Amino acid sequence: MTGIRIGLALSGGGFRAVAFGLGALRALHDRDLLSSVSVVSGISGGAILSALWAYGSKEFDEFDLSTRKLLRKGMQQELMLRAFNPRSAARSLASAARAAAAGHPRAFSRTEALVAVLAARGLDRPLSTVAHSDLSVILSATDLSNGNAVRFGSQVSSSSPLGRITDLVSVADAAAASAAFPLLLPPLVREYEFERSDGSRHTARIAMTDGGVYDNLGVTPLLPGRSRQFTSHVYDLDALIVVDAGRGRYDRKPATQWLNRTKQTFEISHGRVQDGTRSRLHAVSGLPLVHVYLGSSDARLPAIPDLIPRDPISAYGTNFSAMPARALEGLSVRAEQITRALVNDYL
Repeated sequence: MTGIRIGLALSGGGFRAVAFGLGALRALHDRDLLSSVSVVSGISGGAILSALWAYGSKEFDEFDLSTRKLLRKGMQQELMLRAFNPRSAARSLASAARAAAAGHPRAFSRTEALVAVLAARGLDRPLSTVAHSDLSVILSATDLSNGNAVRFGSQVSSSSPLGRITDLVSVADAAAASAAFPLLLPPLVREYEFERSDGSRHTARIAMTDGGVYDNLGVTPLLPGRSRQFTSHVYDLDALIVVDAGRGRYDRKPATQWLNRTKQTFEISHGRVQDGTRSRLHAVSGLPLVHVYLGSSDARLPAIPDLIPRDPISAYGTNFSAMPARALEGLSVRAEQITRALVNDYL
């Protein structure tokens, strides 16, 4: 399809989001819509998938194969080896001691291992070096200092309270900052030079955590009605496709241990924020919208032959451990099926 400018948002959700998003991309490629995507916005797991697609092979089959290999192998073991080797462990402890004495976040942590893992997969390159022509990329993290989003982009990287980042930012840094799940990984700390709208420049150190804390769907920078007076990320689009790896409504057994209670409380609060974003998304008028939602009730979807049922694949975890073939197949095929059905109806 030519002449249409599509904004594509890939949500957070660890490897569950990567596998589900991969299936959606596969369906868009098959329908010749992927070439019409002019902006891709990724969060957390969706940021990793966005980076692998936007900066990887131009041949979709090669990208598909390499992403499936990554999911099947996982990153957990490699992260452990890189984070806890003697040199990294010593550096992390020394950084933690200096940070405690100075009262600021540590400059080096085990999240640097995630940067290294992503860099080893070809993402140690500037954000401007997108493999696909006429494609803009946005990878978002959350700044713990001010509670705002940090939008790393192939065209511009910025934070609304601080200004435009003038330093060169690597794809690996941006994706790792976006995917630094706060219950498992410390914030990624970087010092950048920022330029304000009046041309003045200043340096700030920012501590960045998972972009999903701010907006887990990644759709905010793609919404219509945004003003360049307040943000550098404004895009003129004809349609929105939002790939949402949220698991939907489910019953949970109340946790009894404090760590599990903390995790469960975080998940509930996080889910409420996501529900609010979904409501806002469906209130958008003037643009065709395709919302490919893992958690959609099977009964509420269009009639889809041999639909992969939501349960139990929606319960798959959001970590980076090796993914069983059955889970990968279930998540990616369900996304393909839903994407094809909704594209037929709405685009």
